[in-house]
Amino acid sequence: MVSSRQNSLSSHLRDAWVEVDLGSVEHNASLVKSWITGGERHCSLMAVVKSDAYGHGAPAVAEVLQAAGAEWFGVASVDEGTQLRESGIESRILILSPAPFWAVENAIANRLDLTIASTRQAKAIEVAAAKAGTGARVHIKVDTGMHRLGIMPDDTGDLLDYLESAKSLELASVFSHLARASDEEATTWQFQRFQPVIEKLRSQYPRVPVHLSSSEATRLFPQFHLDMVRVGLYLYGLEPRSASTDLKPAMSVRGRINHIGVVPEGEAAGYNGTWTARRPSRLASIPIGYADGVDRRLSNNMRGSIFGKSIEQVGLISMDQMMFDITDVPEAEEGDVITLIGTAPEGLADWSGRLATITYELACRLRARLPRVYTRQRQPGSSVKTVP
Repeated sequence: MVSSRQNSLSSHLRDAWVEVDLGSVEHNASLVKSWITGGERHCSLMAVVKSDAYGHGAPAVAEVLQAAGAEWFGVASVDEGTQLRESGIESRILILSPAPFWAVENAIANRLDLTIASTRQAKAIEVAAAKAGTGARVHIKVDTGMHRLGIMPDDTGDLLDYLESAKSLELASVFSHLARASDEEATTWQFQRFQPVIEKLRSQYPRVPVHLSSSEATRLFPQFHLDMVRVGLYLYGLEPRSASTDLKPAMSVRGRINHIGVVPEGEAAGYNGTWTARRPSRLASIPIGYADGVDRRLSNNMRGSIFGKSIEQVGLISMDQMMFDITDVPEAEEGDVITLIGTAPEGLADWSGRLATITYELACRLRARLPRVYTRQRQPGSSVKTVP
């Protein structure tokens, strides 16, 4: 760790880190809650915190979301759900895709809800639940057009009938997943395929909730809120491809300068010499690279900032280091902080545009090995929590 004249946050182990503003997460949760209140039926919020809360750190984020009114959490796997239980989360947790049979007992022991998409899966869980002597909660996933996971609508009736006689299983919800959540016509088409399933469910299980909407559909189409919405990306202040006008991005990425060198005019810097100095130049290195989740294709194609001044990233991004041209920031010294992504709305959206991808992918990549530092703005002042 290099010495620094700046009084700023940092990880205890590295001079590069992801900074997460939990106050922004709380703001975004409140905004989402405002979209789903006031309807004829109570609509619950399931906060999707899979992939370590999209790279933001699931345990810390889930604690805030639970306090902000999230009644459910959605995860991708048994180990993700178990991590939340071990961190003290007591809310209901749903594994959003079918779990491997060998992990079912562990899921039941940790009070995790299980997704099923066939009678075969239900039978396997019933055996494990009977063995555990505690029962299991299951959720039916219906394929209404995504064609990735789920039971076909016409086959749902037989599964519902089976569950009525399964003494060790409790049906906790029936849900489907949208393929184009921002497209009203496509969403309506999927809902229409879901509707017969809902009607049969209501006749057999009148109190079992149904859910369909993800982040974009939750904002755009209140008619599809049903009994619960599953929101992930928006809780972190991100849009799939563009900057948001009302959500607050929670993630920043920063690194301290660990070396400053001078490159003569006409000489190249970095692997393969992809950047050449057009003038005598000062280059600052920071200990962040593609092993930390920063896409190598951003080489010579991104900017950072220091002391509020925009600076150009230069040379190929390597595994553990990248360089910035600080020639026009003569006051910059070793130990000063360069921000790759701040909490300005463009942030990851700018990277996603340059890489022709989505912010989901980029946020998840940044969980690779960068430690996270948590902040939370309060009134007045602030409190800080760091995680090495």
